Amino acid sequence: MSEVLTQPPPPPREGRFELAVYIRQQNLLFPLEFGSIVDIGRASECQIRLDDLSVSRWHARLYVGDDIEIEDLGSANGTTLVRAPSTGDSRDETGSLAHRRLVPNERKRLRPGDVLRIGAVIVVLQRKGRSSLTGIRAEIAGGLPPVLVDPEMRRAYELVGRAASSDISVLILGETGVGKEVMAEAVHRASPRSSGPFLRLNCAALPESLLESELFGHERGAFTGAHAAKVGLLEATDKGTVFLDEIGELPLGTQAKLLRVLEERTVIRVGSTKPRRIDVRFVTATNRDLAREVRAGRFRGDLYYRISGLVVRIPPLRQRRTEIEPLARHFLREFCSRSGQPEPRIDPQVIKRLWEYEWPGNVRELRNVMERAALLANDGLITDQEILLEQQPVDSGLSDADEFDSDTAVLEVPSAALSGRSERDRIVRALEACGGNQTRAAKMLGISRRTLINRLEQFNLPRPKKG
Repeated sequence: MSEVLTQPPPPPREGRFELAVYIRQQNLLFPLEFGSIVDIGRASECQIRLDDLSVSRWHARLYVGDDIEIEDLGSANGTTLVRAPSTGDSRDETGSLAHRRLVPNERKRLRPGDVLRIGAVIVVLQRKGRSSLTGIRAEIAGGLPPVLVDPEMRRAYELVGRAASSDISVLILGETGVGKEVMAEAVHRASPRSSGPFLRLNCAALPESLLESELFGHERGAFTGAHAAKVGLLEATDKGTVFLDEIGELPLGTQAKLLRVLEERTVIRVGSTKPRRIDVRFVTATNRDLAREVRAGRFRGDLYYRISGLVVRIPPLRQRRTEIEPLARHFLREFCSRSGQPEPRIDPQVIKRLWEYEWPGNVRELRNVMERAALLANDGLITDQEILLEQQPVDSGLSDADEFDSDTAVLEVPSAALSGRSERDRIVRALEACGGNQTRAAKMLGISRRTLINRLEQFNLPRPKKG
């Protein structure tokens, strides 16, 4: 789960700028409020916290007014400004080269489009409304992703296209970043409910204490702080589609209540006994093998069979390499068009490197890599120097070798077995690779931190101590 910036009530004058942060396989967006001073670093007290070892605890500071100024706070790895071109060349207004390491404790004025290297983290200043974080879903035309070359992907989309006209429940399986949300929205857009709401909810992102109230709503006085009745998300999505991502992370208690919703098509708000009818279509997704989770007692079998009317597995990007180059060029073209900059050429060696890389973060990681490359390219050419790839094991809760036991319709994608390691061994190795950092190990495994802690308890593994 990414860091969330809690903003104070907005001042009378609305901020005009925001920061786009590219860190590992994530894109984060932070609004900048007018008149604020924003600290950036690894310290928990920083308004923008960057959890990366290349970033100092108190690394840099932003001064937000009519103009934006940046100050390096004497960081260990420094802050480098990559000036946005304003005249078509790579030199700024002083005639010096655009790449400049900031002098500590001196302010430097920024302009929209400027790129900062804060340690190894890429940060972009942009005006609100010019976000580079628009998801692939914005480019779906006719219910399809922007690139559909691989035969198995074509078959998968043909299958969900046929299923969209009915209200059959669809379960989408695949690793983190393969495009499960894109497929879920394609189901919605091709269905008779396309004019209704489309609710996206990550079941791993909400704490258990809030999940039930958010899903089902509550009555006034149902618990401390419930000063007014609240309509739940399921009730508010009436006549639409509900997409529950990471459904394998739902607590067992919430699973039982969701099963009742699926069977009766009613919800009961927290603090009420009155059922309220809803008319929604459910699409779910997970990177876990739910059949295995059912056998282990961590997921209800009756709920599994309710949500798996049709099971579709999206292959990881490394198994559909014919889509790597066209996707890379699409992301580059789309980003440059949106940001108003010329589209750079791609060195042939870069294409070879992209083809050979294993893409643990899948399509999401490829998009981030190409956007970063566009920002850092010099002389209109992307070379190996601008391609920042993470070297980490290809592993997730859903491995290529997993087999799904189901009596329902299943689209199986042929795959080569990657490893015979047990789940316990994968967890141990991930923790060793991350120096005992549970948050990073969970990201490497493609699961939430809460799920990792549950697995540690299940396998009687000691939780690493903080250093």
